[in-house]
Amino acid sequence: MSVVRSFTTTSMLVGGILALSLGGCSQSQSRELVDAAPGGGYPARLALAELAPADDAAPLQPDGASWARNGDEVTFGVAGQPELLSLACTHDAAGAASLALARHTRAEAGAKALLALIGNGRIARLPLDVVTPGEAGEWRGSIPAADGRLDVLRGGNRIEGTLPGGGTLLMPASGEPGRLLEECRASDRAAAGTV
Repeated sequence: MSVVRSFTTTSMLVGGILALSLGGCSQSQSRELVDAAPGGGYPARLALAELAPADDAAPLQPDGASWARNGDEVTFGVAGQPELLSLACTHDAAGAASLALARHTRAEAGAKALLALIGNGRIARLPLDVVTPGEAGEWRGSIPAADGRLDVLRGGNRIEGTLPGGGTLLMPASGEPGRLLEECRASDRAAAGTV
């Protein structure tokens, strides 16, 4: 008798779970938007591809962007156009080395954000502040060269960088960012104790 009750309870439990999971499914998996017809007629389906993109859509990365070394700076961008991202080694009065980052994209006055970098088996979130607002804005931040988060630049693999509202950069594999970081760390007089 208890075996029958146990089987019945289990069957009801499994049936309930199936009913709940199927209830969340929809019949249409298409990328369409249903728009109510004027005058109460049948709704019309509009393909999302026909809809205009929102004005606040994140900027797209231009084609042909690549890494380039310019003296003590490494930049990512399209030749002949303003860079999209730049990295430079800087030093304070005590000789402590930092990596200065600049992201050139849409920026709102006074905004602060985290630049998310994914690459080389690591994820880093680096703080940036707006220094020049506008569509051709500029975000800047400075991270101590010894900070382990910067290891995302080491390894020579592809790096993806996303700034909220500023779009995503898909940066191809290059050894330049890692080389700059190593040089910057080697030049850190404060870390070496030789001030």
